[in-house]
Amino acid sequence: MNQTIEVRKIPRKHIIAIVLTIFVGIAFYGISTKLKEEKLREILSTLGHTNIDNIIIFKTHKVEDMEVKKKGTLYSLEFTDLTLQKECRGFVLYNYKKEYSKDLECK
Repeated sequence: MNQTIEVRKIPRKHIIAIVLTIFVGIAFYGISTKLKEEKLREILSTLGHTNIDNIIIFKTHKVEDMEVKKKGTLYSLEFTDLTLQKECRGFVLYNYKKEYSKDLECK
């Protein structure tokens, strides 16, 4: 009962396609993360936090204003404010009126 099962090797073209897909995915993730960070850095500077570092975006939520049924974006984030020398954590809301509001707690 010593049967050997023949295993077919993956073709070289498929390996190249898989590796290329992985690299494109990693590059897309890195670029989108960097662009979100730059956007939030700009938003926070308009809200009064000009000297910031170590921005971490936990989640981006799509929210809807129940009164007018318009959508906005809610960012959950954490950053270091170098002016205050404190860690800040909270939310930044971009509503349908193109206005920003914040709910941040700095410790």
